[in-house]
Amino acid sequence: MTPLDYIALAVIGASALVAVGSFAAIVNYLFDRALADRSDPFPNILDLYRKYRDHTRARHGRVDTRLWIHLAAVGVFIAGGVLYVIVRFV
Repeated sequence: MTPLDYIALAVIGASALVAVGSFAAIVNYLFDRALADRSDPFPNILDLYRKYRDHTRARHGRVDTRLWIHLAAVGVFIAGGVLYVIVRFV
């Protein structure tokens, strides 16, 4: 493996950890306020995002920072993976 591989995998791994951590914080927020059902075996993820966005906007007047962090981390994860595959294997 080259240094490019290590850097790309570190960036992808770090962004995945940030995305998972921020998603866990979002879901715990919804569970604590009874806005989501903990026993739902197949939750609609987009619906969870909408509930969080709408509730934090109504409560604080703006969308909470955790959602923006999550969306940015997911974007870096996806873009990093695509760029890595393009640069490495094409």
